[in-house]
Amino acid sequence: MLKRKLGIIFGTMFIFSLVSYILIAAFGRKTVVYGQEEEETVLTSFYPVFIITRNLTQGVEGLKVANLTENHTGCLHDYQLTTKDMLLLETADLLVINGGGMELFIGQATKKLTGLTVIDSCTGMELLAGAGHDHNHGEDSVHDHFEDEPENSGLSHEAGEPENPGQNHDTAESEDSVKNHDEESEENGHVWMDMERYQMQIHTIADGLCKAFPGQESSIRANELFYSEKVAALLAEYKELEETLSGLAVVTFHDAFVYLCDGFGMEVVHSLDMDADSALSAGELAELTDEIRLHGVRYLLVEKENGDIAEQIAQETGCSVLCLDPLTSGADEVDAYLAAMRENLEKLKSIPH
Repeated sequence: MLKRKLGIIFGTMFIFSLVSYILIAAFGRKTVVYGQEEEETVLTSFYPVFIITRNLTQGVEGLKVANLTENHTGCLHDYQLTTKDMLLLETADLLVINGGGMELFIGQATKKLTGLTVIDSCTGMELLAGAGHDHNHGEDSVHDHFEDEPENSGLSHEAGEPENPGQNHDTAESEDSVKNHDEESEENGHVWMDMERYQMQIHTIADGLCKAFPGQESSIRANELFYSEKVAALLAEYKELEETLSGLAVVTFHDAFVYLCDGFGMEVVHSLDMDADSALSAGELAELTDEIRLHGVRYLLVEKENGDIAEQIAQETGCSVLCLDPLTSGADEVDAYLAAMRENLEKLKSIPH
């Protein structure tokens, strides 16, 4: 009887392994023929870098782009990799991440993959401090995530391999910075909301793509120039509001809006990074309303999901609520970022001069 049970267990394990091997073989790297070339898969971690990569690879033969989190809404700090995600990572030729601590869920997985190049779009960028995230994590699980994710690990590197000595941080330094980061304060990785930093992301990702696919460099650089010029045109319109908004005291309900405020020189009196399911206690609400009155805050910057909490505070304090798009999700269209940021701009224009 025992031998029979063992036979069934080992037989099941063998079948599972065989099916996994067949799937990877069927959908593995460089298996889809595109014209005369094998089609390469560029995988992005989530929405903002997905839109950048879509623009940079538009019309480039032999490259296809997929978004790992499928325009996931909500806080990516809570995201858990699925079996499908792991298969996508295994079969990708290149992974583009935002960086800045946004993809804590992906660090351990990429360490186990050999030959996967990772482009960190925040490499070399100055990051603002984060408000922190209260999502009912246990301390152990949060610590494990930080230990698994090397920060600012270089523009492009092979997953599972040590970095070149010439890059910004070696492995030991990365581990130290992660520990310090955990002990002190979390950095804010929502850099795409500052359009000047967004332009840096475009350039960094373009550099990584050109390095990975040198035969397509001319097409990628042409796309980079075209997209950067469109972003620069919208940024010029943003700059026209800088004098009006500079020094304006606000409270933000999403870490992404801190970068938007930084670009205008606005004063962020208090920053909350809240999910749709988050709530403030009576004590926290009282403390926040006191702070708003003390600093003469006039505007609360929120996303749609946090509108109810903001409206409650606005009634208590007389503030106005501006509902903006943090661009953590959206349409699968190359101009989606520009469209959303233009909508944000129009709402900011409503602030009296």
